Amino acid sequence: MPTNNVERNIVEFFRTKSASKSSSLVLYFAGREKCLPGNHFGPAIRAQYLLHFIIGGKGEYHVHGNVYHLTMNQAFLIKPGESTYYLANNDDPWEYVWFAFDGTEVASILQNCGLLGATPVTNYTLDDKLMYAFIDTITQMEMKTENEYALLGNLFHIFGNLTRNRHTTDSDIESINLQHALNFIRNNFQNDIKITDITNYAQVERSYLYRLFMKEIQISPKQYLLQYRLQAATNLLTNSDLNTSEIAYSCGFKDPSAFCKYFHTQTGFTPKKYRAIDGNKTLSFVSPAP
Repeated sequence: MPTNNVERNIVEFFRTKSASKSSSLVLYFAGREKCLPGNHFGPAIRAQYLLHFIIGGKGEYHVHGNVYHLTMNQAFLIKPGESTYYLANNDDPWEYVWFAFDGTEVASILQNCGLLGATPVTNYTLDDKLMYAFIDTITQMEMKTENEYALLGNLFHIFGNLTRNRHTTDSDIESINLQHALNFIRNNFQNDIKITDITNYAQVERSYLYRLFMKEIQISPKQYLLQYRLQAATNLLTNSDLNTSEIAYSCGFKDPSAFCKYFHTQTGFTPKKYRAIDGNKTLSFVSPAP
C-alpha cells in the first residue's frame, strides 16, 4: 500500500467543483511528487484513468504481470479497476506529475495517444509549453481557482504532445481514418452530405474508405450513412412529436416521400405505423459512431 507521506515532497489537489463522468473529458485531481528512494504505491486499483509523466529519475511500473523500467520523458497509464504497483529507483528515484480523469471521449483520446494497446507506456517530449500545462493545472487546483476551459485546454495540450510523439502503425492509421469518417457522419448526418464530403474531411480516397468500412463495419460508407440517419429517425419517432417531414429533414433526407419508402423497406413499417407500435421500439441498424 502507499507509504507514509511524511517528509515526502508531494503535492496533490482535487477539484473544488463538481465533475461528471457523462462529460466528454473531466479532470478529477492532479499532483506532483519527487519521490524518496524505494517509495512505492500499491498494489491498488483506481476509480478513474490516471496518467503519470516522469520528469526526472527512474522507477518501475508493474501491471498484469509485466514490469516496465521507466525514466524521464516516459509516461504510464493506469486504467480504472486494474491492480497496479509502482516504485521509485533506489539510486535515482523518479519525480513525476499525474492527472486523474475520465469521460465519454477518453477511450478515443487514449487510443489516438497509443495508450490502449498492449503497452500502457509511451514516450513524450518535455518542453517549456508542456511543463507550463503541468504546473498551471496543479496551481489552479491548489489555489481553488480552476477554470473548466483552462483545465481542458491544458489536458488537450498534454494529449496533443502524446499524439505528436506517437509512432503510428498501418493499423493505427486505419483506426484514425475510420474514426475521422465516423465522427464526420455523427456530426453532419442532418445535412446534405455526400461520400465525397466524408473522404475530403478524412483526407482519403473513396476506394480506400470503402475498403476500410467493409473491413471494419461490413457495410459501405453509403449504407452506414443511410442507416445512421434511419437510426436517428427511429429515435425521433419514439421520443418526439415531430411530424414525418420534420423528421426526414432533421435526419438528412431531402425528400420526405423517399424517406418513408426507405424506412418501410428497412423496417417493414411506415413511420406512422412504427410510431404507433406499443412495446419494442428499439430497432437497431448501426452502432453509433464512438
